[in-house]
Amino acid sequence: KNAEKEKSIKFLEDAINGDKCNIDDSYLGGKDKFSCYGCTACANICPKNAITMKEDEEGFIYPEIDKDKCIECGLCNKVCIYKKQEIFNKSKKFPVTYAAYIKDDDIRKNSTSGGAFTGLYKQIIEKNGYVVGVKLDDDMNAIYDIAKTEEECEKFRGAKYVRAEIGDIYERTKKLLLENKPVLFSGTPCCIAGLKSFLGKEYENLYTVDIVCHS
Repeated sequence: KNAEKEKSIKFLEDAINGDKCNIDDSYLGGKDKFSCYGCTACANICPKNAITMKEDEEGFIYPEIDKDKCIECGLCNKVCIYKKQEIFNKSKKFPVTYAAYIKDDDIRKNSTSGGAFTGLYKQIIEKNGYVVGVKLDDDMNAIYDIAKTEEECEKFRGAKYVRAEIGDIYERTKKLLLENKPVLFSGTPCCIAGLKSFLGKEYENLYTVDIVCHS
């Protein structure tokens, strides 16, 4: 117990007192873990599948480049959200905010955040749209997936508290957007930013929901 405590203290001291990254840095160049959010945008955009995400000893994922496959096209650095802070800070104005919960008692009791997400996905499903969220698969792994019905969306309810596998969800989402399907995408802020960087432009039929991340 004390050893883990000391390890945590050292980690925090190194983070506070260590060298700081600047916006021109990236994990791909310097292997600094503080310059990578693990959004997988770089791996998904690579035309040669030269980038794989590898877990470290704590379970966080970081990109690793296969130099034999890499053609140095630069797309990985282009979509890196660490270097695109405008994705996070579009406006200096404080946004209009609302607090909400769903009135249905049963739905609210089976939800972890007042059931607002259920109200949102019902609207998208009614418009013949699709919903992206995180569910647990048969092996209890948290994964991003796409749902077409309210019954399928129910698996997205509830906090998972573990890192979810992003997989090819960006490409699958883009395909639906290009087909002009309404898409509601719920995920962590870094995943939402990774999606938007991967897409490269705004889509009027894309609705995103950032959930509060526990790092």
